[in-house]
Amino acid sequence: MTPRRASPPADPTRAALDALAALAPGDQLAVAAAHLGGDPQPVLARLGLRAGSELDPSPERLDGALLEALCARALAGADGAVFTPPAEARALAALGLAHAAARRGGPAPADAAAALLAGRPLPALSRALDGLLVLDPACGGGALLAAAERLARGVGARLRLAGIDVAPLAARAAAARLALLGARADVRRADALAAPWPAADLVLANPPFLRHERLAAAAKARAAAASGLGRQADLSAHFAAVALRHAPVAALVWPRALDVSRSAEPLLADARARGGFAVRLRSRAAGSFAASVDTALVVWAEGAADAPAAEASVPLAALSAAELSALARGAGGPRVRLRRPRPAAARGAAPLGALCEVRFGTKSGCNAFFHLAPLGGGRFASPLAGEVRLAPGDVVPLLASLKEARAPELAEPAGVLFRPPAAPGAAARRYLALGEAAGVHRRPSCAGRSPWWRLAPGRGPAPLLYPAKVGARAFAFLNEAGLWEDKKWHALFPRPGAPPAWQVALLLGATPIRLAVDEGARQLTGAQAIADVDCRVLAAAPFPAADAIRAEAAELAALRAALARDPVTTDLRAMLDRPAQRALDRLAGRLLGETAAAVERQRDALAERVAARLAHAAEVRRLLLRAG
Repeated sequence: MTPRRASPPADPTRAALDALAALAPGDQLAVAAAHLGGDPQPVLARLGLRAGSELDPSPERLDGALLEALCARALAGADGAVFTPPAEARALAALGLAHAAARRGGPAPADAAAALLAGRPLPALSRALDGLLVLDPACGGGALLAAAERLARGVGARLRLAGIDVAPLAARAAAARLALLGARADVRRADALAAPWPAADLVLANPPFLRHERLAAAAKARAAAASGLGRQADLSAHFAAVALRHAPVAALVWPRALDVSRSAEPLLADARARGGFAVRLRSRAAGSFAASVDTALVVWAEGAADAPAAEASVPLAALSAAELSALARGAGGPRVRLRRPRPAAARGAAPLGALCEVRFGTKSGCNAFFHLAPLGGGRFASPLAGEVRLAPGDVVPLLASLKEARAPELAEPAGVLFRPPAAPGAAARRYLALGEAAGVHRRPSCAGRSPWWRLAPGRGPAPLLYPAKVGARAFAFLNEAGLWEDKKWHALFPRPGAPPAWQVALLLGATPIRLAVDEGARQLTGAQAIADVDCRVLAAAPFPAADAIRAEAAELAALRAALARDPVTTDLRAMLDRPAQRALDRLAGRLLGETAAAVERQRDALAERVAARLAHAAEVRRLLLRAG
């Protein structure tokens, strides 16, 4: 009797991942590649898992995407790797290829994108794409290169593909995946910021998302040497800087941190000096995809001008080919809004930086040593050294986070900061010896100071503090108590001639100004509904002129009395509905030259932004839970 063939599972990829889980990652990849290449493997065949092709995808069959899924599971985000989902890979590849083809005599990008996404042969496009070299310097399992190959095949063209990845498993996965497609491809294992890149017509990449704090000193040095950026730049910034200099067109998954981080300013200046971002697309619902940072899809082209940024109201995977083609034409639609630059404010408004010097908060380099809990009687609890004794002058009161600030002028600090005088006393010297025994002085941030324990020498507490990370709660804190700030705060020092600090603090809590700051912020991690406010973003926030503020001193004083000590909660709608908050918003809008109707729209926009950030974080947590 012929054995009955097993019915294919509803989710073949998930079933294959489960079936291969007991093997070592390299063996998983080898078994899967053999099965997909026409050599049925018992571990997969007995489950009815049949091989298919990405050139003719079927939900009932396995294809090369399985190799990337195995690689993604094995690497688990190591070195900042975040893998590009199919729909987003296809969208970015289509937009990038369309602009690259236009430079080689092909049709207009909008027509090319439409043909690529529809799989409709177009002779001029086929000629322009044939032989075009596409490079992915962080290729992972090959999703972007595979998407580009499939799109080009659909219009009758054959590309040349090159891939680089630092992870041996990823390079193997990408090479095997592209071989299954019959692509003309060369994939190698290398550190792309230490190895030469092959010549390319298009760089198509999803750079690794790794904060500079997580880079080893040697890796920072290599990255900075390759990109020309400072060592405080994130890894994605180094990749982007090299990519935009390497090819006339670059289509990238773009962390929005690059738009606001001071360390990325040279990257943006160079990009706009030589060209522009012809496409910039993100989803208000989910970033560009459920990555670990807030991202957009961008296409930069040499000699181009910046197009308006586009924001979709749905996940990018839900956008149609027509909507993506319209975007290549510079048009929006019901689900894709083009964001024009905000018009300059009237009545002589200026950036906040004109009234206040904005500095980063104090980065101790080792909170377990510098942050202490008072126990009374000169005793303090140190997470690093246990109970220690210090003199009163060895510590200063510390405002560690926004959670300790209840309202603009109400705080409940729980700890102190070890900040001894320039000539430490006996108690401080004993504690410093404990820190050195624990190696604190060798930590990068500490080792860069002289002496290693001296924090922010030559200045006192900042009169104003603003959170460096914001969520549903965000307001300036008037620091009349002289609390020291942690790195979770920015320190603001009013310049000569600026209005009183309390007036600046109050207006920083007004919705028109808070919205401008929030629009420049970027979500730190997908799973957390908080956004990072860079010093540069805060300093650039539109702010009323000093004389205009002084003219409203009486009304501001009345609003201060109502809001200064009123606890701020995470219920943003309730906070916005407070009568004094509404009055403050209208006053700030009037000082900025905004109409009452515009202020109401801004109030709604802020609430929508915060709600979208919360929803995005919840969705990422759901996806992570499902993946785990």
